[in-house]
Amino acid sequence: MLRPFRLLTWLAAALAGWLALAPLETRAQAEGRPPEGEDGRPPRPDGPGARPGRPEGPPGGQRRPGGPGGPGGGGRGKTGGVVVSDRPLQDLWIPPLLEGKTFDLTLAASSKKFLTGTTPTAGFNGADFWGPTLVFNQGDQVQVHFKNNLKEVTTVHWHGLHLPAATDGGPHQTIAPGATWSPTWKVDNQAATYWYHPHPHELTQKQLTLGAGGLIIIRDPVEAKLALPRTYGVDDLPLVLASRRFKSDQQFSYDGDNDKYGDYPLTNGTLDAQVKLPAQVVRLRLLNAENERGYILGLSDGRPFHLIATDGGLLEKPVALKRITLMVGERAEILVDLSGDQPGATLDLMAYNSNQPFGFPGGEPDSGGANGSLLNNGVFRVLRVNVGAPTARLVKAIPATLVTNRYPTEAEVTNRRTIKVADGRPFFNFDGKPFDMTRNDQVVKLGATEAWTVTNNNIFGHAFHIHDVQFKILARSDRAVAEWEQGWKDTAYLPKGASVTFVAKFADFASETDPFMYHCHMGNHEDGGMMGQFLVVKDPATLKRDASGAIRFRPKMAHPLTAKLLATAAGQANTQAPDFEWKEVDGRPTTLAKQAAGKPVLLYFIEKACPCSRDAAVYIDQLQAAFGPAVKVVGLINADGETAAAWKAATKAKFPVLADPDLAIAGAFKAERSATTFLVAPGGIIAKANPGYSAGTLQELAGLIARYARLPAPKLTFVGAPEKLTSGCPLKE
Repeated sequence: MLRPFRLLTWLAAALAGWLALAPLETRAQAEGRPPEGEDGRPPRPDGPGARPGRPEGPPGGQRRPGGPGGPGGGGRGKTGGVVVSDRPLQDLWIPPLLEGKTFDLTLAASSKKFLTGTTPTAGFNGADFWGPTLVFNQGDQVQVHFKNNLKEVTTVHWHGLHLPAATDGGPHQTIAPGATWSPTWKVDNQAATYWYHPHPHELTQKQLTLGAGGLIIIRDPVEAKLALPRTYGVDDLPLVLASRRFKSDQQFSYDGDNDKYGDYPLTNGTLDAQVKLPAQVVRLRLLNAENERGYILGLSDGRPFHLIATDGGLLEKPVALKRITLMVGERAEILVDLSGDQPGATLDLMAYNSNQPFGFPGGEPDSGGANGSLLNNGVFRVLRVNVGAPTARLVKAIPATLVTNRYPTEAEVTNRRTIKVADGRPFFNFDGKPFDMTRNDQVVKLGATEAWTVTNNNIFGHAFHIHDVQFKILARSDRAVAEWEQGWKDTAYLPKGASVTFVAKFADFASETDPFMYHCHMGNHEDGGMMGQFLVVKDPATLKRDASGAIRFRPKMAHPLTAKLLATAAGQANTQAPDFEWKEVDGRPTTLAKQAAGKPVLLYFIEKACPCSRDAAVYIDQLQAAFGPAVKVVGLINADGETAAAWKAATKAKFPVLADPDLAIAGAFKAERSATTFLVAPGGIIAKANPGYSAGTLQELAGLIARYARLPAPKLTFVGAPEKLTSGCPLKE
C-alpha cells in the first residue's frame, strides 16, 4: 500500500500525464501505437534493491515518484510514471561547425565527468564526446581525411549518404590504429540532417557508446530559398539523443544484450541539458543516437510542432504533430513556434515513453537487469528550453509548402524481395543467417527500382536501416503509413509481428567487390549478427559463385587483438593444459586429464555474442564427424547453462557446450581475449592454440588430430571458411 505522501505524489504525476495526453488519443492511433495507458497497465513504483555494478546513492540524483532515489534504485523493480532528476541543469554543448570541401577528422580516446567521477569516452577533433557537425553543399566534391587514434580498428560510415560502396565506411572499409583514410565523393543528397559514426563489425556498439559520432548537414539551393531558421546554434539547433548506464567505476556499460539501455539521458552528450532559444520559430534537428531505445517526443505543454524533414530530405509541406516516434538512427527536423512566449518562460522537450506495448524498444517494465533501465517505460525530460529575446533575423511563420519530391512509385518496381527477421535464439538475424563478412546476401541490378518487404517476428521491435539509398515507405502491415513518415527515409521502425514495404531506386554506383549493408541499427543487434550485405552490379550473371552457390568476399577486417593473441597462443604450445571437470550427457563426471589420457581433445572457447564463434561451429562439427570417437570435442561458452543450451540449439552444434559464466576455465587457458581453439594432445599437453579460425588453421587442426589419433589425414574441405585468420570476439573486455 502506498503511504499518503507517495500516494499524493503519484496522483499528481498521473493527473499531469493525463491532462497532457488526453487530447492525443486520435493522434496515437494514427501513428500506430496505443494511447498511453490504453493497455490498462498502472504506473509502476520502483522495487527495492540495486542492480550490481551501478553506482549507489545520491550522486546520480535521479528517481521516480514512489521509488527510491539515486541511481542505485530500481533493482528488478517495475518502472512507470515520470523520471525526476534532482541534479542542476547544465548548458547544452553545441558541436562546432566544419564547413568547406576538405575536412580533417581525428577520432581519439578521451574522458568526461558526468556524475561523480571521470568516465572514459571517445570523441572527434579533441571533443570529449561526439564530434563536429560537418556542412556539405549539394554538388560539391568533398574529401575527408579521417585519422584513427584509437587503440583498435574502426571505420566511419556516412549514414544516409548516396556514394560508392568503397567510400561508404561500412565494416569492410576498416582503418587500423594510427592509420588515415581519405575518401572523396560528390555530394548527391538533398538538404537534410545526416550523420557519421563508427561501423566496425562487433565493435560498433562499444565505440558508439563511448561517444564516437557526429552530425552532417547538407544544404541545397531549394532549401536555401525557403524561409526557415538556419542560424546554427541560435535558431537552428542540433539535438543528439542518447542515454548511458554507468558502472561502479563510472565507466560506461556496453555489454551487448546485457546493456541495451542507459539510465541517464544525454543530449549532445550533456546530462540534464538546458538551452536558451529566441522567442520566434526555431528549428530542431533531432537524431536518435541510442543503442536501442526509441523515443516518443513531444513538448511539455502539449503545443503542436511542425515536422519539415525526415531522414533524407524535406517534406512537401510541414506536418503538424504533438508526438513523433523516433527510432535508433532516424532523424527528424521540426519547427517549434516560440513567438508567443515571453522571455524567461520555459518549455521542456519530453520523451513520453510510458505504457508502451512490450516489444517497443525501451518499453520493458523492469528498472534493472539485462532489459531494464531507470528510464524504461517512463516519461523523462531530454531538454529544458529557456526562452530569450527574438533575434534580428527571425522567422515568424511556418511555411505552407516546402519542396516538390519525385519519389519512385510502385508502378516503376522492377523487382521485389522479402527479408525476414529470424528469432533471437540466441541472436536476431535476417533469413536465418547471422552476418558473415565473406558472404553476399542480395544482388541488385544497377538502375533497378525495387520494393523490399521486411517482415519482423513476434518478439521485439527493430530499426531497419539500408545503406546507399533513400526510400519511400509504401505500406505497413499493422497500420496505414502515417503522414509524417511519407518522406525520404533510410531507417524505418519495424514493430514486432509487423512488416514494412518500401521502394527505392539503386542508381549510379556498381561494384562486384564492395557491398553495401542493411541491418538493424540497434548496436547490440547489429554486432550480434543482424546484418546483411548486397551488391549493386551491372550484370548479376557475371558474378562468380562458390560450390555452394554463394558469392564470397575476401575478408578485409582482422580483429584488432590478433597480433597480441597470436603471441599469447604461441607461448602456450607444449605446456600442460589446466585440468577441469564436467559431466557427460549421461551424467557421469569426467575431467580433461581423464579424456586426454588416451586421445586428443579439442577445446572450443565460445563468445556468446560473437558471429565468428557461431560461424565456426559448423567446422568444429566437421572435425568431430571426420574423426568420430578418436577425438573428444568440447565447447565452453561465457554464459550460463540456459544460454549455452540456446546457443547449441541455434547453431545445431553436435558437440557438447559447457557453461563457463565466470570464465574460470577460459581464464585458466588465457582465452578471455578471443574465441579460441585448443588441441590437447594425449597426456594433457597443449599441442596448438588458435585464436579465431581460418581455412588454414582448420586444415592444420585436422592434420594434428590425425597425427595424435594415429589415423590417416582425411581430405576435408571447409567450404566458406575465411582464407585469412578471423579472430573471435573477446570473452571479456
